[in-house]
Amino acid sequence: MGSVILTEEMIRKKTVPIFRNYPVEKAVLFGSYSKNNVHSNSDVDLYIDTNNELKGLDFVGLLDILTETLGTEIDLIDRSHIEEGSLIFNEIQSGGTVIYEKSKDC
Repeated sequence: MGSVILTEEMIRKKTVPIFRNYPVEKAVLFGSYSKNNVHSNSDVDLYIDTNNELKGLDFVGLLDILTETLGTEIDLIDRSHIEEGSLIFNEIQSGGTVIYEKSKDC
């Protein structure tokens, strides 16, 4: 995997219907895709906020569905897995692109 190069819009269109079926409050694309530094071996880095409602096999199930749908490797990070102020948190906050927000979903 990892050979498919997607656009941000393609990722948004393919993932939003999935996020709607899970307790995802917000999803943020970060890493190489948000920096427009994508290459054939890039994975898709996604940060999700589930208010700590998605755990264990449900989290793995979401990861599997996203991986299958996008056809590339996914690095999925839930808000509960990182500390506020950490390097990864700061990268997501400063360089990430929000691709889904439940509160703004029609």
